[in-house]
Amino acid sequence: MSLSNVSVKLSHLPNPVIDMLHTLLLNMQEAIGDELIGVYLRGSLALGDFDPVTSDLDFVAVTKFPVSDEKFAVLNELHTQLATIPNAYAQQLEGAYIEHNSLKRFRTGERHPTLEREGFLRWNEHHTNWILERWTLRERGITLIGPDPKTLIEPISKEDILSAVSMRMRDWVNFANQLDDPDWRSPLGHKAYVVETMCRIMYTLDCGVICSKPHAVSWALKTFPEPWRSLVERSRSWRTDNRTSPDSFIISEVMRFVHWVASHFTYDK
Repeated sequence: MSLSNVSVKLSHLPNPVIDMLHTLLLNMQEAIGDELIGVYLRGSLALGDFDPVTSDLDFVAVTKFPVSDEKFAVLNELHTQLATIPNAYAQQLEGAYIEHNSLKRFRTGERHPTLEREGFLRWNEHHTNWILERWTLRERGITLIGPDPKTLIEPISKEDILSAVSMRMRDWVNFANQLDDPDWRSPLGHKAYVVETMCRIMYTLDCGVICSKPHAVSWALKTFPEPWRSLVERSRSWRTDNRTSPDSFIISEVMRFVHWVASHFTYDK
């Protein structure tokens, strides 16, 4: 199986990305066989702002039946092996295996085999961010094999999107209230991720749709008041900065930015 059916959409991507997706698809078809309905790209690949340095290869595989324990073991071994191949993106795959009836609409409490960076496949409960993932998949997803994702996922309303974003914002506020969380001491690249995510949340709140982080950052630089515009501008240089333990001023500034974004929501924080 080749990726010729999506070659036009993927032609701008680096060859290692194409090779990694090709390898993933071939191995996935062998592991799942006739139970595989479709494989789709989501995230920055689907939204058109893939960064060869920092982006993941995000996918969703849709199956006819829920993944059995036996099939999970096969897939776990598959991804363990894929993570070792000599490709720059071998450990940058992130995705999920979702049975087609579960994909139609988000339901709380459901667990699915979910792949994290470095090849770890786990049974994870999917939270409300997967409402947003479904929207991206339905409206912007790239089909590697399978039917149009619009035929697999029910329409997601603007109200559902905003409700999901509001619920996710609660989690971010809780995070911003915990100075002792070790993630605050992680490299500056993580602070850039927080800032970009806040820009994305504000874009969705304002426009009612989801965009990529780079697009949201560009929008924020034209829209946000000071001092947040300057913070967003400075954060652009942090994306690949691996310095650990950023100074307390930066941490405090990013925390205050999270609270500023949260102030635009009407829920009781």
